[in-house]
Amino acid sequence: MHKLLILAMTIMFVTDLAAKDAEAETKTVIESGGRTVTFTDEIKREHTGYDSPWHYAHAIRAGDFVYVSGVIIGAASDDELPISKERFRESTERVIEYIQKALATADVNLEGLTKINTFHKLDGKITSLTIDEQALVIAKSLAKYTNEPHPAWTAVGTTGLFSPLGIVEIEVVVYAPDAEKNR
Repeated sequence: MHKLLILAMTIMFVTDLAAKDAEAETKTVIESGGRTVTFTDEIKREHTGYDSPWHYAHAIRAGDFVYVSGVIIGAASDDELPISKERFRESTERVIEYIQKALATADVNLEGLTKINTFHKLDGKITSLTIDEQALVIAKSLAKYTNEPHPAWTAVGTTGLFSPLGIVEIEVVVYAPDAEKNR
């Protein structure tokens, strides 16, 4: 009876390990010169600009900082223009979710948010929101994921973005000491 119990427990343990291995995320890591780019099941290499003619990383760790490339907050192709404040907020939330996923590839999140750069297209065709109204929506959305001290933030007005339906491009820098390298 004792041997049967041990056998049953061993089978349960091995089955649990196999299930955890099946759930384990696939990671591709590219490292050079103290910089690291990681792709995961959430952010696949083929769905980023990494192998595009522009050769850019969605997020890159350099020392204790993680830099996230600019992400466009904008209208959808089927939106009625100019989009409302609510549609802008929804688009902002989707972009912040993507930024969280990009940061997760480096095993960090927005808690260490240190620097924000936003580039605001101010032609009034895609949204009638002012740069102040746009910034307030972004700030309220980010506040759900961050705490004090507040990050540095530069907001720049511009006449165009890479995406024709873009309203704001946002890039962030997160301070996240690399625990493995600081041991």
